[in-house]
Amino acid sequence: MKSLLVFSFLFLFGTGAAFSEDPVRHVLVMGDESRGFVHYLDQFNTNNNFSVKADRPVWDMKRIADNRYRYVHGNSFTVIDLKERKGVETFSDTKLIGLTSVCDLPDGGFLAATNQKVGEPAKEAVVVYKYSVDRKLHSRSVFAGLSKVRMMTVLPSGEILLAHNDGVARCTLASEGSEQGKIVQSYKLPRAKNAYKAILRKDGGLWVGGGYACALYAYSDDGCVMKTFEAQQPEGLKNHFYGGIAVQDNGNLMVANWTGHGANDSKTGWQVIEFDAEGKVVWHLHDPVGYGSISGIDIIR
Repeated sequence: MKSLLVFSFLFLFGTGAAFSEDPVRHVLVMGDESRGFVHYLDQFNTNNNFSVKADRPVWDMKRIADNRYRYVHGNSFTVIDLKERKGVETFSDTKLIGLTSVCDLPDGGFLAATNQKVGEPAKEAVVVYKYSVDRKLHSRSVFAGLSKVRMMTVLPSGEILLAHNDGVARCTLASEGSEQGKIVQSYKLPRAKNAYKAILRKDGGLWVGGGYACALYAYSDDGCVMKTFEAQQPEGLKNHFYGGIAVQDNGNLMVANWTGHGANDSKTGWQVIEFDAEGKVVWHLHDPVGYGSISGIDIIR
């Protein structure tokens, strides 16, 4: 009997395999809006961690080439090289008042989304500027009736997604000789306001970071909400603003839970949250000493 008990103990506890799993770990690049950094986080080897100082507010951080990331600030964007650990290029234009997002075009040019006032009397609108490959202003498209654009996404079709105050608008740019952009389809937020980013779902429709709605929404092609992912954080912590989103190869989704403009606001909630395909939280980042309010993420591993 004693031998049987010893064998059972070794079987259950000797390797640890029956009661433990390897922790979920990631390598991420994160845009820190509240403290003004682009962070490289390696949870497999923390000796690799570093941060590059950036101009606030560090919006729309995205990878544009190996080791190179672009982010938006003021009426400008800056490119950071992670190998050199510094900014290597900045573009600025006084026309880009209210700039929030920049997207590359297949021909080497780019689009810049802004919040501006247009017309007489002046009213809020979203204005998207188009630049050629040599960075000369080509045209602009005005989307009246939209306000507080956050991130813009360029679709393979050439259309754009504008995440704005009330939801997401799928749009076409103004035709030659006109400045009037066209809203093709609208995806309304079920609650709150300030949708932050929209990306295509693999199975059709969109994933949307819902901003102050504090949720990730899966929309069908016809604009209906199919799924809602919302983290239940421990007492004393909260969802504040669901911002930048990224999809992993295994179908899991990651979202930045932006916690406020203050340098220490990150103590109030998880900074990055990962959901599996069913909406279960499988990983989160909460390191308010190391990082401020995260607005954008890129998954390296």
